[in-house]
Amino acid sequence: MIDTHSHILYGIDDGSRTVEESLSILKKMELLGYKKIIITPHYMENTEYVANNNKKKEIIKELQERIKEENIKIELYLGNEVYLFEEIMERIKSKDILTMNQTNYLLVELPLLEHLHSDLDLLFELITNGVNIVLAHPERYVLFQKNSKLLDKYTEMGILLQGNLESITGKYGHRAAKLAKKWLKEKRYFVLGSDIHREKSLFFQNFTFTLKKLTKLVGESYIKDLTEINPQKLIDGIYKEND
Repeated sequence: MIDTHSHILYGIDDGSRTVEESLSILKKMELLGYKKIIITPHYMENTEYVANNNKKKEIIKELQERIKEENIKIELYLGNEVYLFEEIMERIKSKDILTMNQTNYLLVELPLLEHLHSDLDLLFELITNGVNIVLAHPERYVLFQKNSKLLDKYTEMGILLQGNLESITGKYGHRAAKLAKKWLKEKRYFVLGSDIHREKSLFFQNFTFTLKKLTKLVGESYIKDLTEINPQKLIDGIYKEND
C-alpha cells in the first residue's frame, strides 16, 4: 500500500514531534502493509507552518538513514499539504512549496469551516500553469457537506480527490462519513490517505476494521486503485485522465 497524505516529518507542523515518534509511526505503518509514504507537512502562509524546504529535506534524509538502520522497509517521498492562499503560484515558482515527489501534482487543502470565495479562481490559475491539483479530504469541508453537488465544479476542472481513510468510520463526524460513503460508491475518489499525525492515533488499532468496511462498501479492486495503483501514478507523475 501507498500513503498519499501524512504528517510524519517531525518538528515541522502539528504532526510528529520527534524523530523517535516518526520512526514509531513508520514501524506501525509497515505492519499495516504500507510500502511507500508521501510525507505532506502543512504549508500555511502567515503561520509557523512554513518551514524552509532545505530543512524538510534534511529531516527526510535523516529519517531515510534511520529507517535503513532499523530495517524499516518503507520508501519516503516529500511533498506539502498546502492551505490555499492568494500567492500560492508565486510560492510554487520560488520553490517554497513542494509538489508530490517533485512532480506536477500538488496536495491542496481548503478551509474546513468556511468558503474561500476565490478558491476556484486560484485553483484555475494553478491548473493553467501546469499544476495538477489533488484536493485533500473534500468530505470534511462544510462547503460540500451543505451541497455535495458543488464538487462537480472542482472535478470538471480536472481536480483529483484524496479521501481520508478514517472519514468512513466517523472520525470527522457524521456528515463527513456520509459524504465519504456517497463518493466512494460513486467512485469519485482517486486516492485514499491516512492523514496520520501521531504515534498514538486510533488509526492503527482501527485500520483492519476500516479496511474491511471500505472493501465491503466498494470492493477490493477499487480499494487497490485508491491505495496502490493511483498513488503510484502520483509518485511517478504519469496520471492522465484517460488512464
